[in-house]
Amino acid sequence: MRYLFAVLVWITEVSALSAGVVSFTDAEILKIRSLVTDSPDAARWSTSLVNNAKNSMSAVPHPIENIQSAGKLKGSVEKNQTEEALKDFYRLKNIEWAYIFTGDQTYEQKAAEYVLAWAKVCRPPENPIDGTNLETLIETYDLIRPQMEPANQQVVDQWLKSVIDTLFNSDIPTKGVHTNNWQAHRLKIIAMAAFTLGDQAVEQQALEALKTLMTANLNADGTTLDFLERDALHYHVYDLEPMIRTAMIYQRAQGLDLYHWNTDKGASIAQCVAFLFPFAKGEKTHAEYVHTTVKFDLQRAQNHEKGHGIGEAFDPKASQKCLELAQFFEPQLTSLVGSLTTTPNSAYPSLQILINEAIRPSAGQLKP
Repeated sequence: MRYLFAVLVWITEVSALSAGVVSFTDAEILKIRSLVTDSPDAARWSTSLVNNAKNSMSAVPHPIENIQSAGKLKGSVEKNQTEEALKDFYRLKNIEWAYIFTGDQTYEQKAAEYVLAWAKVCRPPENPIDGTNLETLIETYDLIRPQMEPANQQVVDQWLKSVIDTLFNSDIPTKGVHTNNWQAHRLKIIAMAAFTLGDQAVEQQALEALKTLMTANLNADGTTLDFLERDALHYHVYDLEPMIRTAMIYQRAQGLDLYHWNTDKGASIAQCVAFLFPFAKGEKTHAEYVHTTVKFDLQRAQNHEKGHGIGEAFDPKASQKCLELAQFFEPQLTSLVGSLTTTPNSAYPSLQILINEAIRPSAGQLKP
């Protein structure tokens, strides 16, 4: 009886959300709450994230005007300031999840405080490597947008539109970054913003640009342009992660299977993820950056930044986020993801695996 009452309360709370595919639909929120009720492994995530959120409720947002992480070395003034400010998004992520798990309006109100503060202060980044940091902010806004006061919603909507315009206008097709990880991160943020705003024209524009990028970037042997340019699996996964995240949105919104979609070269995201498997399992090793063509890689190595040493062996754990996202399309990857975490035998060894379970569509809903 208590469980039935809880479900009825959740249904009432969720019916007011009407969020979208960038965050969670109403049905998906109900499913994730049901998983938390039925699974101790899922419940552990709920307990942890809600506790983290409680510890964040007394904090206030500290937005900055310019996010500056791209091309900045660890320890630089700009990067230090950016990293400190971006701690806001760690707190916001916990608050967002506490709202999802509990439906408590105080979490929604705190999340709105963060979103509005950043929209009022942060200039839309021209560099997509700076812009990709906005993922949590946009995801949270998608979740709470229907509940925000109209005047505040208008402020954030206008800011999101300017983010789209700025990122589109900063793209230069004649430069190499038009076909590397920069473009993957650019299109991820543009797509997230477009779906949050319901801008179908931009959604379609981003889709066509993503297919163009995949054709130029992905190779039939499973390598990516970034892997070949940087001679680093670090950039292979950094390239694939935003592509997979964007593919998840288009699958949920339009039923498109961009993950398995084959380019004219016979390449796909799925093949490039599979290229990573033996390195994630420790069956193969790769000496990173030995033949890189990018000066910044050498500067990072000279700055002694972790994971960027020339010839340093690729750490299998660095593939975890990429594989977690891919598990949305390939559920059998749960055990491989688990092997990279501290809870390998858990049904949900990472939060993303729990998310995937809640948002993954039924079989047969994918379009080629």
